[in-house]
Amino acid sequence: MRVLVHLNSLELGGTQLNAVDFAVAARAHGVESILVGAQDTLASSPNLLDYAAPAGVEVEVYEPAVGMRGHAAQLAALAERLRVDLIHVYGMWGAARAVFWGPARFGRIPWVQTVYEMSVTPVVLRHMPLMVGTGYLLDEQADRPGGTVLISPPVDLDRDSPAAAGLTDLRQEARLGAGPLIGIVSRLDSNMKAFSIGVAIDAMAGLGETGATLFIVGGGDAAEELQARARRVNDILGRDGVRLLGPMSDPRPAYAAADIMLGMGGSAARSLAFGKPLVVQGEAGWSQRFEPASADALARSSYWSPDRVADPVGDLEAAIRVLLADPARRAELGTFGRQFASSRFGLPAMTERLCTFYRAALQSYGPAEWLADVPREGRRLVEKIARVAARPRLEEAA
Repeated sequence: MRVLVHLNSLELGGTQLNAVDFAVAARAHGVESILVGAQDTLASSPNLLDYAAPAGVEVEVYEPAVGMRGHAAQLAALAERLRVDLIHVYGMWGAARAVFWGPARFGRIPWVQTVYEMSVTPVVLRHMPLMVGTGYLLDEQADRPGGTVLISPPVDLDRDSPAAAGLTDLRQEARLGAGPLIGIVSRLDSNMKAFSIGVAIDAMAGLGETGATLFIVGGGDAAEELQARARRVNDILGRDGVRLLGPMSDPRPAYAAADIMLGMGGSAARSLAFGKPLVVQGEAGWSQRFEPASADALARSSYWSPDRVADPVGDLEAAIRVLLADPARRAELGTFGRQFASSRFGLPAMTERLCTFYRAALQSYGPAEWLADVPREGRRLVEKIARVAARPRLEEAA
């Protein structure tokens, strides 16, 4: 089976890394994944191409045509040239409509979509097979005619392991000192990420006497703002208690070096695979330690929460302080996390589920399913025409 996998971005992000890992593992199931992504999502190095190349995965970068119609024709031509059997679109936006009106038009080539975001918006069509990464979204989409499957963001438990060979010593390489290390590996994006990372930086002001250092690996549009915030906290501490290390194409040394990890989503899952005690952070300031009593609930929400709390900095500081004070507890939770990872989201099991999902989609999606989504797409087109027609009137009124 040949699958055209359209990535939502070519930046280093959890969903994109998942797609590369799946591409490698799916070969053993007779699935050849051809990854493509838009030029305008390609960040400066390190980016996804730097991660994919050592894994032997080629990513084709293309310049999207202007307008949805042109983009649809472009992707149809690409799918024909590559002779694919199926198309897999990552993300709610971007290429989904172009695939629907291009290579999948009239059900010529079946397609599936992955939503690893934390909600499924009404723009997502209802009659193609859908893949989600959280248990509550599976429940919410139970009535979709196209069917929905839960496939957790996978972790390669051999590669992402405290026993993995060849990992550099980040503590020594980055001169992080001798005290306990608290790590974050994340995109430094304004959307969803920056607030929680800022909370972690501010929490370090109250943890100065512990001798701990917070290091942050990643890049994004909020990097400068977070760096300024780190400088303010370091001034309070009188030392570099917060260090921003920039993006890494291979962040495994960061996970290996940490005594405690903070994070959400795929980064949280990798922290567990590395056997690290974990404090899960939500996008609006909520935080909770990953422990046997909270494990199932946190996994169900993909290690994330939208909840707001009265004192996000104080809550996170308290959760970290308990772990800093008890090395034995850290070791116990690290062992539990590794065992949990092995049973819940290992790459081999998730890849087998993905390939089964692909084969089912080849049988279940055709012209009838495509036509069933046309009325919804038609309404969106009418709404867009109305918005465009209203712009001159609004400009004249202004």
